[in-house]
Amino acid sequence: MQGNMWVESEVQKGSKFFFTITSSISTLSMDATLAKIAPFAQRTILFVDTLRDTTGLADMIRQLGLNVRVVNGISEVADKEKCPHIDTIVTDSLPVVWKLVSSHYS
Repeated sequence: MQGNMWVESEVQKGSKFFFTITSSISTLSMDATLAKIAPFAQRTILFVDTLRDTTGLADMIRQLGLNVRVVNGISEVADKEKCPHIDTIVTDSLPVVWKLVSSHYS
């Protein structure tokens, strides 16, 4: 897999993290896929679902053995005391992530 990562920061406004990934579609069986992802089983994925997903993405993440927390807006994770540790953020709207990162992690 190849790609790029970079960060843009602004004092008192927070940081924006960017990445690109170049990859090929896998033809692994589900058992092989689960075996490869097993070391990440305790990771928590935050799915910011502002568009009310109908594709079943959260269920697919769960099938991979990952913990997924689905929220429909930023206010649901704004309280650091109530929000679990998040390893990865998946969103259906890029501006939502920028607002989340700047408000939640600043």
